Amino acid sequence: MLALLATDVLRAATPNDSLYTNKQWWLGSRDSSANAGLANFPKAWDLNQGSPVSGAAPVIAVLDTGVRDHPDLRANLILPGYNFISKAEYANNGGVGRNNDPTDTGDALTQAEKDANLALWDGCPVQSSPSWHGTLVAGQLGAVTNNGKGVAGINWNAQILPVRVSGKCGAAVQDMVDGMRWAAGLPVSGVPLNTHPAKILVIGFAGVASCDTADANPEVARAAKLYQDAIAELRARNVLIVAAAGNTRGAVGRPANCAGVLGVTAVNRQGFKATYANMGPQLALAATGGDANYKRTCDDLAGIPDEGIFSTSGPAATPSPTGEDYAAGTGTSFAAPQVAGVASLMWAANPALTLAQVEAGLKISARPHVAAAALGECSSASNAQRCSCTTSTCGSGLLDAEEALRFAAAPSTYAPPSRSPVSLSSAALDQCGIKQGTAPVDPTPAPTPTPNPTPTPTPAPTPAPTPTPAPEPAPSGGGGGAAAPFWVLGVAAAAALLRRREEEGQDENLTQRK
Repeated sequence: MLALLATDVLRAATPNDSLYTNKQWWLGSRDSSANAGLANFPKAWDLNQGSPVSGAAPVIAVLDTGVRDHPDLRANLILPGYNFISKAEYANNGGVGRNNDPTDTGDALTQAEKDANLALWDGCPVQSSPSWHGTLVAGQLGAVTNNGKGVAGINWNAQILPVRVSGKCGAAVQDMVDGMRWAAGLPVSGVPLNTHPAKILVIGFAGVASCDTADANPEVARAAKLYQDAIAELRARNVLIVAAAGNTRGAVGRPANCAGVLGVTAVNRQGFKATYANMGPQLALAATGGDANYKRTCDDLAGIPDEGIFSTSGPAATPSPTGEDYAAGTGTSFAAPQVAGVASLMWAANPALTLAQVEAGLKISARPHVAAAALGECSSASNAQRCSCTTSTCGSGLLDAEEALRFAAAPSTYAPPSRSPVSLSSAALDQCGIKQGTAPVDPTPAPTPTPNPTPTPTPAPTPAPTPTPAPEPAPSGGGGGAAAPFWVLGVAAAAALLRRREEEGQDENLTQRK
């Protein structure tokens, strides 16, 4: 028997967490075209909230900056993780380097700190405040839900395994690969075996490099082989790997571009591609990642940008008196956890699902990408602006949590409902299309012949056409380490974090993350 509620239940599950209604729009209902990008989690929760039909809930490994001991996370962070950052200075943990404490100690790197040791920090981007990136991702997946405070998580019974792979200068490929293998229960030299193997890995980092083991650059090819060998080992153990596409407004980053990885890009609340998001044919799905103001084309128009993904976070510069800090993150690294979270609900509902079935179910149940004619279709990785996703640029479609769970209940007989793409149109989108140079041009109508010789009015002068603006350059993606092919930068390279101090009603723009 599968862990699904009766299909005639008409209610939509609504968590009672205090910040859910006003802040967590991305966990809300897809009730209008303004919310066309949402995955419809309330309807999914009517079917399953993460309670496994048998055994324990599937373990989700968060390969990230580590996780803070947050009051709204503590009950679901029950698994002992590990810190895989091998370079002690980057680990920022008292000179220890790798150890059994995956706590995020902060990844900030000030200019003064960098100037004091250029040999150590060369190529590392300056970041004045910690991102607490892993804590945001962990909160998306498994914040304690229905406890009357804070935020809700996707899986109300989540088991989160924190695997710290990124510190003050991003993540080394070898550290990433070791973390991936360990998370899945495979042996790693010098590290105790993980006794709580993960069923799902979510990776919020991407390097600007190929995952082709035959790449002309031997260093790139060698790093790609490290990834592909590990991915093959994990897939043989029925482990799902979900990775963010990256935020450099270009091609899909590594490891999301590796064979065997479920790559995810980001759309905004309305469902069109977020301005920062990478895209390409390697991707599987798209989910909401927020689309905050980056001072890009159309950001000045109401209804185009939206707030980021609100979740748990580490302490602000002036910590909350209660110690319960929250922030809104924007990026593909906050879209990927939504896919991973839905996969965990699918496996909770039907533990017999194979890896291939979960991957196929996520894709076949996806909704069609929205159509926004004024923005034009996303056509290539060089299209560095907002656009309408296609199946060749943003994956099979938009994540649909409810339908994915219906697939999980009957994978052999499931048929997706007939759904037409949502067509978006508004004055703001029209203006955005004009500014981007993507708005369709109405053909000039043929002149109507004058039926009778009547006085012809003097025509008004024809206005000069609006010139098509030049495309904006993509933002810089940050530096690498000393050996760039073997260094991974955080995918939030072009994404901001908005610190929310609820008790003070203040917003503080944090610096860009590596």
